[in-house]
Amino acid sequence: MEKPSVMSLWIGNFRTKQSLKEYVEIKFDEVGDRIQSKFMRDFNIDFIDYNQDLLESILIEGSTTSLTTPLSGSSYEAEILSQFVEHYGEELPETYDSVIRLYDFEYDGDIDEVKFKSGNLIYMGSVVYEEWDE
Repeated sequence: MEKPSVMSLWIGNFRTKQSLKEYVEIKFDEVGDRIQSKFMRDFNIDFIDYNQDLLESILIEGSTTSLTTPLSGSSYEAEILSQFVEHYGEELPETYDSVIRLYDFEYDGDIDEVKFKSGNLIYMGSVVYEEWDE
């Protein structure tokens, strides 16, 4: 759900930039209505829940087990990275080549992993990157 100052993170394997782009891309039907992306359908995310402009999807050159790689260069990198490293450590048990970061959104669904023909996508968690007063 939409939540200011929270970033949700998914990592996975897509192999190509095109596969990742198609997975997160929102399309439009013939009358101009939005069609949910495969990412939204797989994790039961509604249009009301988040702003597509705050989604970052990145294919990493070569697979990695490093947790710092997907967060390097991200907005609020220091705040976000420290929380994920504290929870998972600096290295993950499996390699991955893709990352999806969704800002101002806290995923609260019950789907942790989705597998598909070209790979998989795992929800890693949501962290607060900036204190925000309502």
